[in-house]
Amino acid sequence: MCAPVWMLCLHQTFLLLLIIGRWLLPIGGEITRDQLSQLLLMFVGTAADILEFTSETLEIENVRTNRTLVYAILAVWTWSMLQFPLDLAVQHVGCCPSGSSKRVFSLLLCKHSADLWNIGISLFIQDGPFLVVRLILMGYFQVITQMLVFFTAKNILIVMLQLYRLIVISLDFHASLLYQSNSRKGGVGCCPCEPNQISLPPNNSDTNTKACAQEDSVPVADEGL
Repeated sequence: MCAPVWMLCLHQTFLLLLIIGRWLLPIGGEITRDQLSQLLLMFVGTAADILEFTSETLEIENVRTNRTLVYAILAVWTWSMLQFPLDLAVQHVGCCPSGSSKRVFSLLLCKHSADLWNIGISLFIQDGPFLVVRLILMGYFQVITQMLVFFTAKNILIVMLQLYRLIVISLDFHASLLYQSNSRKGGVGCCPCEPNQISLPPNNSDTNTKACAQEDSVPVADEGL
């Protein structure tokens, strides 16, 4: 077999071994079996995208003969591998309520930690770097193919959807803060895992009952005295 076929086989084998090896590893205390199954399904789709990135770019003759481009593509490919050891995309960060200035950010992580990590991995580790490399190939090096245009449009769409998702999460969190501030008298907490520190006002009937009990307990003075 020729060198490109060997390289493609090595990439496929490496990605499959990563997924199977993560499946066979012992489950730690920070991740459940349900979260592990979700993570492995995410890894399968991620591995397919990474394989498409290397195969459709390195198959181009003008790219394969440029040493700088090859090193840049392999560097981005290596950078995208860093998401496989991370389990943050399916984990939720617990609440640590405090009075510091980082309280709002802590509450945001408490409610949407998995979504935020997923968005960050997509923008800064996978789809974002892939989009930059493909735009450089098309704009600076004038390498334009049908598959390259298709995957560039795909990366643009994913980045836009991730940014839209981030805006939706921010608006939802802001709305929850407003609802929490308006519901202070009801003792509603902003975060589900944060204990409510606001107690409900006492009922009027309970207050009247306690007052009557105190009046009954006062001894009556003797009329002769």
